[in-house]
Amino acid sequence: MKMNIETSNSTSLLRQNFMFVFVLFTSLCCFLIPMFGYPVPKLERRVMDHAGILSEATVTQLESNLKQFEAETSNQIAVYTTPSLQDETIEGVAIEIFDEWKLGQKSKNNGILLIIAPNERKMRIEVGRGLEGALTDIQAKQIIRNELRPSFKSGDMDGGVTAGVNAIMATIRGEYAPSEDDVQTTGRDTASDVIPSGIVGGIFTFISLFIPSFGGVIFTIIGLIVILPLLTFIFGGTFGLIAAIILFVIIMFLRRKLGHGLGGGSGYDGSGYYGGWSSGGDSWSSSDSSDSWSGGGGDSGGGGSSGDW
Repeated sequence: MKMNIETSNSTSLLRQNFMFVFVLFTSLCCFLIPMFGYPVPKLERRVMDHAGILSEATVTQLESNLKQFEAETSNQIAVYTTPSLQDETIEGVAIEIFDEWKLGQKSKNNGILLIIAPNERKMRIEVGRGLEGALTDIQAKQIIRNELRPSFKSGDMDGGVTAGVNAIMATIRGEYAPSEDDVQTTGRDTASDVIPSGIVGGIFTFISLFIPSFGGVIFTIIGLIVILPLLTFIFGGTFGLIAAIILFVIIMFLRRKLGHGLGGGSGYDGSGYYGGWSSGGDSWSSSDSSDSWSGGGGDSGGGGSSGDW
């Protein structure tokens, strides 16, 4: 009987230790991701001019054209201008925004993001996986080179954005073809940045398996935070975080199997209480005329092209 009580107490302590660390890790992720990532704004309309480079008349006309285009084709196009890239690359910010906004229908992944950063003089067309055939990297590069850049260089931001959006819609309809001298561009240019950090994070996580007690848990958390950008790059923002949490659970299980858990707890009285803490029990398809608008659940971007002026 005494052995059964001790076993029960040990199991209860293990569960509480695991719950405490799990909550701690999840809280750290929720706190650190916004700190190190771009502050993605809430998607409210098709044209979000946060940099203030477009006239109200242009915004209104673009909104109308994009709404009609979406009704005809189901493809979602969003335009976003940012006052600052927050020291991130235009490619990285575009992917973060695209993933968060979930542009395009979930079953078709047919979204497109045109992002412009006037302070850094950067721009990018991010294309959803479902439209990679209709709007290739070469065609996106040509639109930037022939439609956006010339107008931006002359200071005509309204004309450049309008021409760029019109060219994107025409390309998807098959009315805009690239010239033969255009060169292929890469889709996700941030791979060279996130892969090395992912390797370092993987090493930290592996080493944490063999570090006893709470120090090993700290190493695990650090490793997963470092590897998180790679998981986000592969799976998207939300699923990347879920993958990190699943990895954390697996590592904690393996640590326990290797005998490197948190160890016995001071302050545990066998009654379920430990250390002062106890366990306890217009949407895009809308037909109304409001400005409210959101993504349709599409996947992350598959390609596109970047440029400057």
